[in-house]
Amino acid sequence: LKPGSLSKLKLNADLSHWYCSCERVFNADDDRDKWWPDLLKDVISPRCEYIHARLGWAQGPQMADPSAPECEVEKNLQLNVWKMLMEYQMKRRDRGGNHSIYVSPEYGPPPYMPVKPHSQEPVASLPSAVTYTKNLLEEMYQLL
Repeated sequence: LKPGSLSKLKLNADLSHWYCSCERVFNADDDRDKWWPDLLKDVISPRCEYIHARLGWAQGPQMADPSAPECEVEKNLQLNVWKMLMEYQMKRRDRGGNHSIYVSPEYGPPPYMPVKPHSQEPVASLPSAVTYTKNLLEEMYQLL
């Protein structure tokens, strides 16, 4: 690649897979993740055209039930990332560009959604996960 050859590259911020691959949701307070805020601010946010708002966790790209209390820490870290991405999209729009905020609270059905052994029943409600995340996004958008 030549320097600057990716200057027009646009990104889909489907970050739940990043977290799963690295086996942690990035946290700027963790010494291992000191690089994350600068990458998010300087590289990802300016290029982000779409936010794939699926809450992931260290061992999987999709929380079965993001409303569960045990998901709170990782959920809040990701909400802060989405907030920054949404704010950046709004700034672009406010500068006269024809930019809307594109975000989708998408979760996958089984087998992407974890299932119970033997019965293959989903461990949580897919519509509830989507609705819960959609409501979080709408609340966040109203506060921007």
